[in-house]
Amino acid sequence: MKDLKLIPGVGENLASKLREGLGGDDLALKAIEDKDVASISSINGISLTKAVKIVNDFAGGAESAIKTKDAQKIHDLLLQDIAPFISSSPARRKLGIMQPLASDCIDEINARRQQVSEATDFVVKNRSAVEEWAKIFSKVRSIKRPHGKEDRLVVVSCSEDVNRLAGLGKYARVVVRGEGETWKDYLGLHRVTWIGPNPPPEDIPGWKVCVLSDDNMKMVPELALSWFEDNEETLQKIERLKKIEFGLHGFGERISVVLEKLSPLADLLEAEDDAADLIEVSDSLWREVKNIEGSVNDMIVSATSEATLSIDGGEMLTYYTDTTRLQDRLRYEVDDSIQKALQTGLERLNNYLGLTGIEIPNNCFETEYPCVFDRTIVSKIEEELDGMITVKKSTQLMLKADLARSLMEAVDYAVSELIDIDLWIGIAKWSQMRRCSLPKIEFGGGPGCYFEGFRHPLLGVDPVPVDYGFGGIGEPCPQGSVVLLTGANSGGKTSLIEGVSMVISLAHAGLPVPADLARVSLAQEIHVMSKVTGTQSAGALERTLVRLAKVFGSKDTKFVLADELEAITEPDAASGILAGLLDVAANEPSTSVLMVTHIGSSICEKMQENARVDGIEARGLDEQMELIVDRVPKIGVPAKSTPELILKRLQARSQGSESEIFRSILSRL
Repeated sequence: MKDLKLIPGVGENLASKLREGLGGDDLALKAIEDKDVASISSINGISLTKAVKIVNDFAGGAESAIKTKDAQKIHDLLLQDIAPFISSSPARRKLGIMQPLASDCIDEINARRQQVSEATDFVVKNRSAVEEWAKIFSKVRSIKRPHGKEDRLVVVSCSEDVNRLAGLGKYARVVVRGEGETWKDYLGLHRVTWIGPNPPPEDIPGWKVCVLSDDNMKMVPELALSWFEDNEETLQKIERLKKIEFGLHGFGERISVVLEKLSPLADLLEAEDDAADLIEVSDSLWREVKNIEGSVNDMIVSATSEATLSIDGGEMLTYYTDTTRLQDRLRYEVDDSIQKALQTGLERLNNYLGLTGIEIPNNCFETEYPCVFDRTIVSKIEEELDGMITVKKSTQLMLKADLARSLMEAVDYAVSELIDIDLWIGIAKWSQMRRCSLPKIEFGGGPGCYFEGFRHPLLGVDPVPVDYGFGGIGEPCPQGSVVLLTGANSGGKTSLIEGVSMVISLAHAGLPVPADLARVSLAQEIHVMSKVTGTQSAGALERTLVRLAKVFGSKDTKFVLADELEAITEPDAASGILAGLLDVAANEPSTSVLMVTHIGSSICEKMQENARVDGIEARGLDEQMELIVDRVPKIGVPAKSTPELILKRLQARSQGSESEIFRSILSRL
């Protein structure tokens, strides 16, 4: 696929956002193919939910099994429970792609299950390595794409070339050279890319000579440099991973293979500044000159401190009448000492500039004593050093840009792979902490779910384990595809139906479930309907009934999990409505229903078909007046609600007239 608009749901507007945000069609398609939802959702106007949908649609249009907001809410809570175990923020965002899939996506579901198995094995066998991984990978981010315009002029030979480089305009200024212009007309500019005939005959610092077919990174090397700078922290963390022993099998081997592809990365990260020594010499040049001048003067003073001059009377008279002859005589007497000191100073400055290759002329002194270097000569040396630094830096940056450019594709691949690995390691760590197991996927029969030792992950540290099941699964799963769950208020009916939804949702997502054992026969659709609050208006009731009729009337395989739907209208009418819907489900092998209700008896009386009725019993009140509830449902045994127990608790905890009111109500039950 080469066109973003061929992805389902991606129109011109969305394609433009993806193109702009990710650096063109090719990079956008690669991000989508890599399931990089972190980068996609970072684009202004694209939510995480939208990014996940784009990725899933691109991957073959794998359809989510979730068909209601309530089902999605429960699954999202599960993903939120998993997220803290994932080290990096990109992998946590990528977790959003772990949506429950319809039963016809069994290949993808199995692929995910395989990843879970391998990741779990890796986590169990490499605990210390996993700990080190988490410390390092927590700082890893998605690779940022090049962005922004760089200070570079791209010179082309004609306007047609400008059109061919249309995408380059966002990164650099593109101009057509004027008639009669040559490369010499652009010598005053430090960053130029020359495209076309008659390029400079030799390398010019900061210049690039390219052809139209070269990529943007080659034409504008600063893009590669800014890419490296933007991603340096992540690249440093990736390099640190190479020091961890991950093992030779499974995930360990997968990590090692990925890291091996980045062997040149160390050269890029550890590249030394070749101009550093030159910069140090340039920065200290004038200070060194002053130090040498002082040292030479000290040598001259020291060498002449004990010198004496003997002259007779005739010489004295001669020098009296001609002072220049005296100066010449004095210069003769100390000249040797001065010249030796000056030579030492010259050698010292030459040694200081040794690595630069600059040689100092012998006539570099403005005065011999006191010793003063010629400032003009020193300034020229400084200019020469600045030129050498510019060339060195430019050459080094171009080499660094070329190395970064050569690594970009490998880095993109490696970081994408490592983020994916981090996702599965996090899922495996969550699975270990929640004592999860991969559910067995059943085939044949209708939709069904069975589990033993299920621990609701959102109810606390140590929830009561529950065994339960329904639908088209064989023993030991209790039989029945239409089940009414009855029983005590606050007894855990809603928690149980949430738990069932979680097991079903996780199984369809190819993920482990927090249970000792689980078996699930997959379906095309998962419908979860939470409690309705308050009796609905006529219009709302009509819309609800139309929606329910569509759900129950569909021939697609489906789970329907409903919590106290009787609140849609008055109890007598509600029991009749629900009885009619359940009769439809009972005659449809493709449908399995679990419904929490307080009017189970009334519904069963009005049904033409049979429904299994399970109950969660409340046995009484403890010393603290809390309900004593058996959280494990009794299969085929209806359970009453517990208003009398609630009233007893209220009477015991209240005083005066309120207590009398509750006692009076109790007497009428």
